[in-house]
Amino acid sequence: MKLALPMKESESGFVSATEVEERVRGLMELEEGKLIRERTGVMKIAAKVALSEGGSSRAALSKLVESWKDK
Repeated sequence: MKLALPMKESESGFVSATEVEERVRGLMELEEGKLIRERTGVMKIAAKVALSEGGSSRAALSKLVESWKDK
């Protein structure tokens, strides 16, 4: 979905505070962060539509419930 920046783990498997700071700054300041923010906004709208009355998520859930009723 390309909605995040990768984090680099240390050898111990943890992410350093410096790494987190760099990624947050990247999301706020870099072009790559701007693109991620834009994609996130688009996905937010798509999710809202899918969950709205008549949206694809509601339709799929209704179809599933109906299939259970038939059994």
